[in-house]
Amino acid sequence: MAIFTDAKSLTVRLRPDVYEAATHIARKSGHSLNYLVQQGLETLIKAEEEREMVEAATLLGIDAAESSVEFALASQAEVALHHAP
Repeated sequence: MAIFTDAKSLTVRLRPDVYEAATHIARKSGHSLNYLVQQGLETLIKAEEEREMVEAATLLGIDAAESSVEFALASQAEVALHHAP
């Protein structure tokens, strides 16, 4: 696990059953409780970012006329061919 010199501290209150289960998993996996919290938060952040991307793509697909890029194809082709090796 990487050591972060600019890491932020966080105090978390856990129910006793959650704490016991988490420390059991940490010991069993050979990681610290801090590592499990870090991994859990990173997983949640990644899932939220992916959900936002899907939502944005869905919104683009709702109105095909507004999300069309056909108008730019000729310009893109001209630039691509002009800069071709």
